[in-house]
Order: sequence, then structure tokens, then C-alpha cells
Amino acid sequence: MHGLAFHRAQRPDTADRNDAQVIGVAACIVRDKQGRVLLSRRRPDQMSGGYWEIPGGKIEPGETAEEAAGRELSEETGLSADGLRPVSRYRHRFASRSIDLKLFEAQTWSGTPVSQECQRLEWVYPGAPQVAPILDSNRKALRLLSLPRVVLCTEAPVDGPAAWALSCARRAREVSAGAVLFACRTLPAAQQIVLARRLGAELARQGTALWLDAAPGVAVRTGAELTTELAGDASLRGSGLIHAVIDPNDCSPSQTDVVLTRLDRRIALPTTGIATLVYAITSSDNIENAFRAGAYGVCICDD
Repeated sequence: MHGLAFHRAQRPDTADRNDAQVIGVAACIVRDKQGRVLLSRRRPDQMSGGYWEIPGGKIEPGETAEEAAGRELSEETGLSADGLRPVSRYRHRFASRSIDLKLFEAQTWSGTPVSQECQRLEWVYPGAPQVAPILDSNRKALRLLSLPRVVLCTEAPVDGPAAWALSCARRAREVSAGAVLFACRTLPAAQQIVLARRLGAELARQGTALWLDAAPGVAVRTGAELTTELAGDASLRGSGLIHAVIDPNDCSPSQTDVVLTRLDRRIALPTTGIATLVYAITSSDNIENAFRAGAYGVCICDD
């Protein structure tokens, strides 16, 4: 698919104007046997009181982010975590402050979750949490924890958009894809929006997510879950959009959530050096090899 070319745009400046005001925060994800994630509700006397979040807090001087994540989990829930694995790292801007959030997931944990700070605890499915409101900085985290393992790739239609959208939705069902990646970057912006909205509406009928190889502004306007470009517009940061890069190189943004990389039959996945989920762009007959090579998910591209 020629549309799935890595966009070598100039990296947008995502740093806050005063980095000294960015607060380092770490959080620890624990899952139960049903795949549910433990959330904690902030007390009324805390900032953002009443909001639900993954147990975590400020990284104290002299401790690593991993140590802070484990400590905060214990202090809030009484659980002990082992084998903390980096999941993601991103910045979020609140109205009065910005945080640099580092997410870890416990490979194993022990104990019974009991509130240690007079707050409520709840097990939730990350893709459909039954509690609200979710803390703004945690919305992306829950999205990342519920990303599909199989994604279908598609390009702009040759014929009518209605038949194309129906065909994409049908093909997604056939391969059990939880999302469709629409490569539309080479189209005019207005056409990108029209087609993405048409496709997104058809996919929504069956609960399939829309991913876009397009600018973040287009993704936000069309309800897409993922964009292949880091948001340069400050108003889009913290929107919950998931950011991906295609075939990363040395100039790829450091705060990338997902890597999409082509995988030939030699099977070689990149080492990103940062906490990201790697999806292999491959054919439908090469899926098992991709997972054996360590890919989190696959983007099926048969054309």
C-alpha cells in the first residue's frame, strides 16, 4: 500500500514552555484474570477529586519511575507488584499543570486490593469502564490497554465511497479486525474528512475502531482513535489520541505510543528503546510469524 509511507515531517515541538513545571508521575497497572484493570477514585479533598485513575502519583526525589509506580500502588491499594514492565510514556496538559506520565504494568502481583487512603477501588474493563468520570490523563492509557491485536489496512476507494465503506467493514469482520487503518494522507484534507467519516460511521455499526494515516486534526474531526503524526497543536494534546509512527527511524518522536513497521518473511522487529506497542504490517498469511516474532499486533495488508 503506497499510502502507508512513513511521513518524514518536521517533528512538532511538544515540549511545555517551562519544563521545570512538568511533574513526573508514575502509575502501575494491575489486571485480574478477566483482563480487568484496577482503578482508584480520587478523594474529594484531592485535586480532580471524584475522578477515576490508575493507581499512581508523583515520582519522589531519589526514586526511579518504576519504584514510584510500585510504591504508589502499595500505598493506595495494599497490593505488592513484581516485574513492572514499561507500557507507555506521554505528557498531558491540565489547565494548571502538565505531567509526564510513565505507565508500568505488573507481570505478577499479590494481595487483596483494599483502599488504604479512604478512596474507592473498582475493577473495570479498559475498553468500557463502568465508572465515571475518568481522569483526563488516563483516557489514553485505557485506550492503549484495549487496542486490538488485528488491524485491517485500506486505501481510498476507486469506486463509490458507500460501497467501499461497506466492503471495508465486511473484510474487517472476515479477519476479526478490531480496527481499520485508512491510509489517506495523500488526499486533499477535505476528501480525507469526508471518506474517513463515511468509513467511521460504517465501522461504528459493528464496533470496529477507525485509525488514520493522516494529521491529528483530521483524526479528531472524524472520531478516529489513532493518528500517524504527533500533535503539534497544543489544543490537540491531551485529546486522548493515540500517536503512531510508520517504519520509524532515528528522527521518530520519542513520545510515540505505537510503532507500525513492515515485516517481511525474514521476521525482524525493531528495537525502539522506548515503551511502545509494535504492530507488524504484513499479509494475512504471515500473521502467525509476526506474533511469534514478538509483535503486539498485526496490520493486515493484502493489496
